Parts: sequence; structure tokens; C-alpha cells
Amino acid sequence: MELVDFVANKSGIFTPLIYKEISEMISINLFRPLPPRLNPLGAQFDPEEDEPILEDAWPHIQIVYELFLKFLEAPDFNPTYAKHYFSKSFVSNLIYLFGCEDPRERDYLKMILHRIYGKFLSIRSFIRKSIKNALLEFIYEFDIPNGIYELLEILGSIINGFSIPLKEEHVNFLMDALLPLHRSKSLPLYHSQLSFCIIQYIQKDKNLTYPIIKKLFKY
Repeated sequence: MELVDFVANKSGIFTPLIYKEISEMISINLFRPLPPRLNPLGAQFDPEEDEPILEDAWPHIQIVYELFLKFLEAPDFNPTYAKHYFSKSFVSNLIYLFGCEDPRERDYLKMILHRIYGKFLSIRSFIRKSIKNALLEFIYEFDIPNGIYELLEILGSIINGFSIPLKEEHVNFLMDALLPLHRSKSLPLYHSQLSFCIIQYIQKDKNLTYPIIKKLFKY
């Protein structure tokens, strides 16, 4: 807690060594195998009826997330130093954690991944591909919606920043990963975020309206 306060309120402390030490501290404390998902495969989680399964170690983990967030938001944070430690494998481990059961942890992950996307231009494409892979895994393998709501909230902001005309990669993301999300029985849990993403696409390119509606009828 003292470290969180120190990072939040001191300036000029981020030497190259600090980036290395903080990235290692985050990795050691957060990156871990997640326990088996206790909601049975195929059983839809109902936020009005079912209680989320909370992380026993949350009092400790929360402080690590808080330090991570303050670190990324610090005025003198330097992405040039940080990019050597916040690598693709680091981001992959971060996205894996979206599969956790505790919504408090997923909320921190959403804020942190969004800030990483904003600060590290060189790995933006990799982050989009990693999110796409997580969505495809949900659609075609597990159908357990942990993290889908949060990832779609991040995507809503990412899609808003796409330049016009849309790149083929971005259109493929819509067709291959976003529209098939309508086939899941968990759709009500993330439908508003998904709709927001798709509306953003139509606002960017109205020619996508027909193929989108055609796919929606299919699902």
C-alpha cells in the first residue's frame, strides 16, 4: 500500500530499472493458473440469480492491480522504457486472466488493458488478435462468458478509433469474431456491448449494413 501511494504521488522516480522491477513484480503476483470454472459447462450464469465466485486472495491481488494502474497512469510513465518488459507474452498472460471468475479482477483488467492499448502502439495489432482469439475460443470451444463483457467494452473504444476506410483486418474481425457471438446462449450477458461495437462499424461504413443483417438472420 505504501508503494501504491509512492507511485501515485512521486515524480521523477521511473528509472529504467524500475520498469523491470515493477513488470517482474506484476508477473509474479498476478500471472497464475486459474482454478477450474465452477459454473458447469453449458449452464448460463445469471447475474440476477447466481453469485459470482470471488477470489480468496483478492485483498492481496487488488493492491497489485492498483499499483499497476497507478504506474500506467503516472505523468512520467515512459512507454519507450516500458515496452521492453510489457511484451507480447506479458499481454497474453494478462488477457488469459479475463477468464477468472471474480468480476472485480476483470474490471481492473479491463482498465489496464485499455491503457496498455493506448500507450503501446507497436503491440496494438497483437492485442486485437489476442482479443479475437479469446472470442473465438469462447464461441467455438467453451461458451463460458467470463471476460466477454469486459473485452467487448474495450473493443467498443478500439473500434471507435479505427480510421476510414476500414482495413480488411478490421472487417474480418467483425465477420469472424463479433457477429458469431450472437450464436451463444450467453448472449444476453453481453448483448448491449456487442450491439455498440456493431453499430460503430455501421457508422464507419454503411456498406457493411447488408452483410451484417444477413449474418444476423443466419444466427
